[in-house]
Amino acid sequence: MELALTKFLLIMLGGSLGSFASVLIYRLPRSHESITILKPNSFCPKCKHRLKIIHLIPFLGFLLHKGKCFACNTRISPIYLLNEVAIACFLMFFINQLGVNNLFAWVLVALIFILYVQAVMDLQTLLLSQPLNIFILVIGLSLNLSQEFFTIRLDALLGLVFGYGLLFSINLLHRLIRKENGIGEGDFLLLGGIGATFGASAIGPILLIGSSITLLLYTLQRKKSKELPLGFGLSIGGITYCTLFVIISTT
Repeated sequence: MELALTKFLLIMLGGSLGSFASVLIYRLPRSHESITILKPNSFCPKCKHRLKIIHLIPFLGFLLHKGKCFACNTRISPIYLLNEVAIACFLMFFINQLGVNNLFAWVLVALIFILYVQAVMDLQTLLLSQPLNIFILVIGLSLNLSQEFFTIRLDALLGLVFGYGLLFSINLLHRLIRKENGIGEGDFLLLGGIGATFGASAIGPILLIGSSITLLLYTLQRKKSKELPLGFGLSIGGITYCTLFVIISTT
């Protein structure tokens, strides 16, 4: 009974984090519209009607009205439910693999959460949050320099320099040839933060996964765009690396 209650609470926590991820994904790119993370209260994106407390309950809020706004009956994007389910699944996976009292598990959950937010945000808006990039960099580098949490100190520092410097150099070359940026600055900092967290040895696999996913999205586009969500690919690469790292280390 106690185990079942713990799992239920963890699932609801994951759903709540997924709901908060939706808040960040929607609001961070709209800071110029006088929308902050805390204000105004949650509302329907279509009619702007304020949501009631019951509509904010993870999973239930979406399913209660069959994915429609209770006020204007406009269909709500299923991405909101997907965010809750995805973060809940990641949380349960890492906790089941490493244990609820394992600090490493919760740090990984926090990193996955931020990378997931960056991935969906970049996919939808072609924007990355620099504060979230800085958070990844500072937390990852601090943990490695103080405790060698993910990797040794030298590998973390090299990962930061190599991750940031590689994309910066590619973009610099692109500017010299094409007279315009080819990669956004947010991508530099994102890969630098990932490198500072997981080390220089992780840059290759993550960049390979990220580039492959980005190119796959490009080939699937009906209307080709000059701008590609590289940050989406890098974030998914980071999430994949985290997941495989835990699977390999616990088997």
